[in-house]
Amino acid sequence: MTLISLLIALVLERLVGYMTDFRRPALWLRYADGLDALLRRIGLRWGTLRLLFVLVVPVLLVGWFGEVLGSVLFGLLWIVYGIGVLLICLGPDDLEDDVNAYTEAVAMDDPSRQWRVAAHFMPAADVPEDPVERARSVAGAAFVESNRRIFAVMFWFVVLGPAGAVLYRLVSILARSLPAEDEDSDAPLDEARADGVRLAAGLCALLEWPSARLAALGYAITGSFDHAFESLRRLFWGETKTMDQNTRELLMQSGAGAVRLDEMLDDEADASTLSAMFATVINHVHRNIIVWMTFVALFTLGGWLG
Repeated sequence: MTLISLLIALVLERLVGYMTDFRRPALWLRYADGLDALLRRIGLRWGTLRLLFVLVVPVLLVGWFGEVLGSVLFGLLWIVYGIGVLLICLGPDDLEDDVNAYTEAVAMDDPSRQWRVAAHFMPAADVPEDPVERARSVAGAAFVESNRRIFAVMFWFVVLGPAGAVLYRLVSILARSLPAEDEDSDAPLDEARADGVRLAAGLCALLEWPSARLAALGYAITGSFDHAFESLRRLFWGETKTMDQNTRELLMQSGAGAVRLDEMLDDEADASTLSAMFATVINHVHRNIIVWMTFVALFTLGGWLG
């Protein structure tokens, strides 16, 4: 059932573009803020516990409902349910659309538009001024985003079912949306809220850790194995200070090695070169999805035969 749900959801995700409108982080944040406010009103002061309640409630409900549907109509309703959950949890934005938008901005020689699109992949302050370095950063960030938008959701759906996909997406949105300071006064958050922010960031890094390693291995399989595997071997356990930084570096370097990014880009790279490079990046993301689906199919077949 997991394999069928994944396969159909990934196909529909490519065909049904308007799903992006139903994936907006604001919908998840509205729920989180509402429950958090309720918990504070009833006297729950610890930000960590409030965040755990925010996470546990939908995960348990989604998991329980999935268990109920699993025994109805030979699991057919579970498959439909799984497809719906995946369509909501993938993304929220389409990676290929964002990459194509950057490619179009390059073709139009529009630096301001390039900067705006690049800001979808990384903090605006980190967008390089140099066009070639900016393209290199966007390509590397696309590999990072492939894990956040696709592979982490797939991984936790396979491991924990629909509840796993919801858990990752909610944690990911909270980790990247909770402010580090009070937006009204620019003052640091109170200690309880700060604990919740730190917990969300730590949980997100932890949930992304296994899928990032598998995604990096997939890029090695689909591209230049020697170049990508060297980064995987060197960065598997981490060279940087935090788990999140290490995961980013691993995906950027293994992805860049798989497509031999340094050989494709130079100081004289023109729009056609950059367009071909980004097409190669997206092609490897698609190949990696096929690799993942192949392994899921093999494990599923093995389970049925066993």
